[in-house]
Amino acid sequence: MEGKKNQNKKREMSVGVAVLIFVLVAGAIAVQKAVFQGDMGSMFFICWLFLIPIGVFFGYDSNELTKSSFNFIQKAIPAIFILLAAGSLIGTWIAAGTTPAVIYYGIKIINPKVFLVTTLLLSSALSMFTGSAYGTMGTVGVAMMGIGSGLNVPPAITAGAVICGAYFGNRLSPMADTTILASTTTGINIFKYIKFALNDQVPAYLITVIFFLVIGFRYGGSIDPGTTREIVTGLQSNFHLGIITLTPLVITGILLAKKQPALIAILSGSVSAIFVSIFYQGVPVARAFNIFYSGYSLETQSKVMQTLLNRGGIDSMWSLAGITLFGFAVAGMLQHMKVLETIAEAMVKRVHTTVGLTFITLLLGFLGNAIALSQNFAIVMTGTLMAPIYKRYNLQVLCCCRDVEAGGTYGALFFPWNSNTVFAASVLGVSAGAFIPYLILLYITPIIIIGYAITNFKMLKIYSDEKYVDVSERLKSDPDPDIII
Repeated sequence: MEGKKNQNKKREMSVGVAVLIFVLVAGAIAVQKAVFQGDMGSMFFICWLFLIPIGVFFGYDSNELTKSSFNFIQKAIPAIFILLAAGSLIGTWIAAGTTPAVIYYGIKIINPKVFLVTTLLLSSALSMFTGSAYGTMGTVGVAMMGIGSGLNVPPAITAGAVICGAYFGNRLSPMADTTILASTTTGINIFKYIKFALNDQVPAYLITVIFFLVIGFRYGGSIDPGTTREIVTGLQSNFHLGIITLTPLVITGILLAKKQPALIAILSGSVSAIFVSIFYQGVPVARAFNIFYSGYSLETQSKVMQTLLNRGGIDSMWSLAGITLFGFAVAGMLQHMKVLETIAEAMVKRVHTTVGLTFITLLLGFLGNAIALSQNFAIVMTGTLMAPIYKRYNLQVLCCCRDVEAGGTYGALFFPWNSNTVFAASVLGVSAGAFIPYLILLYITPIIIIGYAITNFKMLKIYSDEKYVDVSERLKSDPDPDIII
């Protein structure tokens, strides 16, 4: 019996080993993608297998490790369903004429020089209104990608504008799940938090607007009239472009505005598009349902039209669903082995200044997204761990909430294997490596926050008469601190 107890005892993992495991997993995936142009899903699966003997070495049973993976995979199911639904929506919206109509009128109405800023503003408004970055990318995002193609704007830049807008609106929406989660985890009123978040988001957004405005003027004069004419003529000859085609877009928008889950809204938009394609576009019933699964395909000699319209379908998303599935399996095992927890605790022990505190909080959000592939996990883990430490340094938890969401929400998009990045890449049809350089808002926000920490600007104190020092004892005796916004 004693021998069995010793056998089941877990070995303590050192910080160095935890970092090494993380670097090896992340490095293997990065090399597979960047050097060999391979599929990330297969490398995740291989990493999953190699993590088992490592876990066994540290005292974990192999059955225990696999079970932890399968339990964690359950968190990925909603994201996978949304991914598959988005694939069906892309195909059926093309068949219904929804996407073609938006592209057609967008090319005619939008000034090419302000197209990118228009994309940013529309994505921001819809995401703030609905609280859904996924819904925004799957609807307005898809349409703007098509218009961008027609205006000869590089897809990666258009995708950057869509994503920046979608996540800006998401962060400032009281209906967004990540915003609700960050404020709940840190115990802050959500409306007070959103008001406080404007301090870093307004300057970051203005810089982003200027960036896309400058780029827009650069590409605004590079439009090929022949290509634009070919797209407009091709859309007119292959689709009815009346107002009825916008029905699926309206239905999806209404459901998102009513705070229906993104999966229901996207799938409803897809199903309604099937009916529009059948009764308005004249698509045969069998083909309409085949488009739902296999995607839209236009038989044409035009390479431009093929690139623009031949896409979508559930089938197009299976590879990306596999990346998400295997990625979460690896994340579940790493979490069970306490790899991130070990790294996080070591980092927190080295915090001695408010600047260090801010930097570590942002970094933990990034690491949570890199290892667990989940914004929610990154936010909950970082918020729970760091909120008490902010109080210790005489900082209001509002500052913690701001830093937690900046790292936990925005940090997700910097890792090609994160479920949020996978979704954006698949729906917008652009590789993560191509659009990540254009996520200006997501780069600028942490820089501004760290700048505030360095200058002590908007670093709100619990007690205005104290320095940034340990006030734990005073909090016990003085339950009415100077919480002022």
